[in-house]
Amino acid sequence: MPSRILAFVFASLLIFPAVTPAQTAATGKPEDQIRQLEKDRFAAMIKVDEAAMNRLIGDDVVYVHSTANLQNKKEFIEMLKARTVHYISLVPSDPDVKVRIIGNVAVVNGLAAVHVVDTGLDKTMQIRYTDVHVNRNGAWQLISWQSTVLGTPVVVPAK
Repeated sequence: MPSRILAFVFASLLIFPAVTPAQTAATGKPEDQIRQLEKDRFAAMIKVDEAAMNRLIGDDVVYVHSTANLQNKKEFIEMLKARTVHYISLVPSDPDVKVRIIGNVAVVNGLAAVHVVDTGLDKTMQIRYTDVHVNRNGAWQLISWQSTVLGTPVVVPAK
């Protein structure tokens, strides 16, 4: 049970960031902007904030889940809205998130703790992920996501 409380605290930090996305975009190194945008996107996924996801995710995204399920942007957002997959928390391990900027492209390799209810199963796991953002007219958008589960997830029927 303490891990669920810790997950709630981390999720709260994602939902109520100290710096707003507008402030982050206007200041800081591109690497820091990408780290914040990732946190903003994770928070939008948890809250199912469609407007934020539409802003942060490119129309041409290829989203590959840790289950190997591949989705486009519309499918991904519709899945979240339907609560087929409901993210409870998605917390990146900041020391393990590496951002490389190559022109107008950012490649991110990271590690995150995930708590999700997926088609009636409550899953807690760690993932390693790679994603790609592109800067279009001064705004970064996610265009590719790929994640892999580390170890064996803890899976129980959802309550």
